[in-house]
Amino acid sequence: MVTVLRSGRAAVAVLAFAGVTWAGVSSGPAAEPSRADVATLRIPEGGRMPRAVVDAEGTVHLVYVADGTDRGNLFHVTRASGAPGWSEPQPVNSRALSVSGVGPIDGAQLAIGPDGRVHAVWLQSEPARFIYTRSRENGSGFEPQRELSTGDEGDLEAGPAVAVDRAGDIFVFWHAGADEDARRSVYLTASRDGGTTFEPARRVSPDVEGACACCGLSAMSDAAGAVRVSYRAAGANVHRGQRLLTSTDAGRTFADRLVDPWTLAACPVSTTTLAAGPGGPTVAWETEGQVHFADVDRLDAVRSPPGRARFRRKNPVVAVDSRGDTLLAWGDGPGFAFGGSLHWQVFDPTGHPLGKPGGGPEMILTGSVAAVVVHDDRFLVIY
Repeated sequence: MVTVLRSGRAAVAVLAFAGVTWAGVSSGPAAEPSRADVATLRIPEGGRMPRAVVDAEGTVHLVYVADGTDRGNLFHVTRASGAPGWSEPQPVNSRALSVSGVGPIDGAQLAIGPDGRVHAVWLQSEPARFIYTRSRENGSGFEPQRELSTGDEGDLEAGPAVAVDRAGDIFVFWHAGADEDARRSVYLTASRDGGTTFEPARRVSPDVEGACACCGLSAMSDAAGAVRVSYRAAGANVHRGQRLLTSTDAGRTFADRLVDPWTLAACPVSTTTLAAGPGGPTVAWETEGQVHFADVDRLDAVRSPPGRARFRRKNPVVAVDSRGDTLLAWGDGPGFAFGGSLHWQVFDPTGHPLGKPGGGPEMILTGSVAAVVVHDDRFLVIY
């Protein structure tokens, strides 16, 4: 059994007395016993669209949207190593109800700098703008939000992604352009002074690849300093394969690779995830209703959960622990805004499933997704 942990202000007291029980994923008769522990945890206060990272001290940082459906407010909570529950929620956006929150491509993304500061980005609606803020230097809340784009580069549909490299440079990506997806591009604005100022936004993806307007992005910087962003293309409005942009010179130039092709004449409203691991970064994505993941250095070794879903498998999130075991989580359900039922599968470093799939009865909230991190050397699924 996998334990479901209550969250929110009341849950802190409950968990302080009840403790936290972790359970391993059960294995089939012929399978190697799972080494991976998995726990599920609800977002505080009924929030949606969680994004989570773990800092150098082992503390989980979570941002989520609450207080509205099409527009909401963004909150930040933490969970230190060994803590029984989340910290008190802190507001992130300084303009009320300025966070777009309709579907899985909305909400915010965050990254932690080498100095421990939190950097968050999101799409603001009415008017559509890409917004940035960072935690204050003294740790007391967040600075007033700032616009990174005025929309001059074209229509803004999906939320941005953010990464911070080991030097403290900040990279914010989004896609924008004309009303035709084939004419859109991935843009980058970078800060070389820790978020005080940002360079003018510029295109970094090949013009011929386009960008799928209603599909999400994911960005990260690895231990070697390379910066990556995973995005869905839209070449000729039908070549909607997942692609990966990589820079090894601090975002000045990028190489573009195809991760997985998908011929489709419409936007699938999909999301993607990049995660760090002991063997390097891992990317997760959806193609034709199935979710996949692969090491970015071995895109030919694609892995997927076993079995067949009753509905579309979508919105994959991935995390890799210190042993190289990988947890892939996703939602199973029809419709772009329907969160679906929560599922996950743990894989060993060779890509073989460890134990049986997890989840099933738990439901992801409408318009939301799951988040996955490794916390206290255990997988934590947040939904």
